Formats: sequence, structure tokens, C-alpha cells
Amino acid sequence: MTRSRLGLLGLCVMALGLMAFGATGAQAEVGAKWLILTNLKAIKTGAELHASVQLKTDVNSVLHSEILKIKTLFLCTTIETLNAKLQEEGIIGNTVVTNALGLKEGRGSKIKFSGCTTDLNGVPAPECTPEDKSAEGGKGTILTKLIHGLLKLHVLASDEVKDDVVKILPDEGEILATISLPAGCPEGTSVPVIGALTLKDSENLALTHIVEHLVEAFLPLTELWTISKTEEHRATLLGSAWARLTGEHEGLKWSGDPN
Repeated sequence: MTRSRLGLLGLCVMALGLMAFGATGAQAEVGAKWLILTNLKAIKTGAELHASVQLKTDVNSVLHSEILKIKTLFLCTTIETLNAKLQEEGIIGNTVVTNALGLKEGRGSKIKFSGCTTDLNGVPAPECTPEDKSAEGGKGTILTKLIHGLLKLHVLASDEVKDDVVKILPDEGEILATISLPAGCPEGTSVPVIGALTLKDSENLALTHIVEHLVEAFLPLTELWTISKTEEHRATLLGSAWARLTGEHEGLKWSGDPN
């Protein structure tokens, strides 16, 4: 049975990617873990079962910003992950590495947006249809750089409400994605998306073992810009998606414990 969703999420802040506080301090939370309920009713962690995680669109993804004084909207109908797996210490990534500080970090995942179109000043602009040139892309696609996710516990200072969130960051630098556009588009041929994205279970079921979690961007910890980290280039992200396990672990119930 499909659960009711909370609807569109409006983000009027700064940066892109699955948990976010900025591109610094991106490290695994001590004690954080993914929990998977097997068919034998045993609970396994992400360290034991590197289950693949997939996203399926609930509400279309929309990225809105202003570029060269033009109000720009990228609308995508499909979202999916590439090589995103649950790992130890609340990490999402294709692999886990230990950095120079001895901290564990994820590496090697991507998010792919397909069926993407562009509106300029509220008018469809087919001459600006995104087209990722990589083997994984194609016309109408936007592909992130290599990214990873971290499960974290965030407490809002205003009301001490605890939120379980997933912070998504680029593996290197601050650019989450570069949107490639055709020659002749007034926006230019390359639009960098800068920052980090934080996702939250919109039904507050992050700690509950269920097959699908409805996720959306978490406003207090999401920052997005296009072109540059300046006020006029702040971006808004809308949309939601269902997150579920796939492959040999498809159909299993899972949750996250940020400690």
C-alpha cells in the first residue's frame, strides 16, 4: 500500500547532494549505522550487507535559480542512483576509504536525473535541454559528480527537535554537478551546481524498518548555488523520492540509526 506523502518541498537556501552541513567536516558519525531486516528476521548492519539503494521519483525534481539575470528552471521526471550502497558507520557510497585524518568516508556514487527540460523566464526552452555527454548520460540527463552520503543526527537549536538526516557531498571539491547545455543556449554550455544536499525522511520514519522511505531535501542543512556562491545564484530544490533497497536485498525492510 502506498503511504501518503507530504508533498513538494521548497528549499530557499544554499548547496546540493544524501546529508548536508557544507563541504567541510564530512566524516562518518561515530556509532551511526544502517540496519537491514533480513528474510530470517535477523538485523544486519550496512557493514555486513552492502545493500544497494535506489531512488524512484515521487514528485518531479525541480532546480530553480537565476542565471545571467534569467529565471531558470530545470525539471526532471526521473531520479536514480548509480553505485550507491549502504556501508559501515552510516555511510552511503560504492566504497569506503580512510582519509589522511584516519576518518572513514564514502566514495564513488552518483545521482542521475533523466527526462530533464529547461524553462527560461517561465517559457519552455528546448534549445537549453540538458545533455550529459558521458556514457551514463544522454539527452535530457543531469549527472552528479562522484558523491557519497553520511547518516547524521541534527538537533535544531530553536526547539531541540532531533532530525535523522543524510548528508550528500561531492567526493572532491564543492561542485556536485555540472549541467551541460547545447551550444546556442543563452545560459552558456556549462552550469555548475555547487554545495551539498541534506535529505530527510519526510514521514519521520527514518528509525522504522520499512521497505520504502519517502525522502526530500531538509531545508535547514541544504545549500545550493548555480554558477557561483553568490546571493543572486542561490538555488531552490523541489521534489521527493522513494528510497528502497535493490538487487539481492530488494524488498527487505531497513532503517538508519544515527546514534
